[in-house]
Amino acid sequence: MYVMKEVLNFIPRLLTWPRVAKQILIPLFLCTALFYPLISYANISLMVPFTPQAPFGNWAQPWQDFCEEASVVMAAHFVLNIPLTAKMAAEEMQIIRQYEELVFGSYKDTSVEHTASVLKDLYGFSFVRTRDIKGVEDIKHELRASNLVIVPVAGRMLRNPYFIPPGPRYHMLVIRGFDDEKKVFITNDPGTRRGNGLVYREELLFEAIHDLVDGSIAQGEKRMIVVGKK
Repeated sequence: MYVMKEVLNFIPRLLTWPRVAKQILIPLFLCTALFYPLISYANISLMVPFTPQAPFGNWAQPWQDFCEEASVVMAAHFVLNIPLTAKMAAEEMQIIRQYEELVFGSYKDTSVEHTASVLKDLYGFSFVRTRDIKGVEDIKHELRASNLVIVPVAGRMLRNPYFIPPGPRYHMLVIRGFDDEKKVFITNDPGTRRGNGLVYREELLFEAIHDLVDGSIAQGEKRMIVVGKK
């Protein structure tokens, strides 16, 4: 908007210039006025309640491995459109843990498919799906549609200064928006109490996305969980 204002303010001055200059510059300024809205940057940030995976600051087990559970809880409260307190988050994460131990045999390090099944089978949400990621635009496409995105990552590739070194081998977080001008994704990262709206460079986060596999996490596929309200 500031650029447009400057263009319009400059046109009266331009009319006093020599004829040749006007013939060249007036069409250029008119093109800027016509097409500037088409090159404006997008900025989307969904309203998503935040909780760290250790709601009360105790990072011992099991909270140390509750990134998937915390991501599920945040997504659930996004869908239900209800506030999230530390007490609610802690209780729901423990319920999810019990469910995962019963169904999967363990609560630690759940894959995209297993995590999505918690949202579908435990919470009963219908608008949950998983899909491959070919590029950052796949993630932005879902966010533009007001869908929440949960991604599994090789945690150490994020180079998050708030993680206890060297950082988690496997991690999961919520992507709630993006800023095209700054080329960042806006996340709710449960791996730190500072994770509410934490931004990562979009290419760095994209490169870090890897689903759970045996062996090196960096060999895992780039996949995401898409959570919609309808």
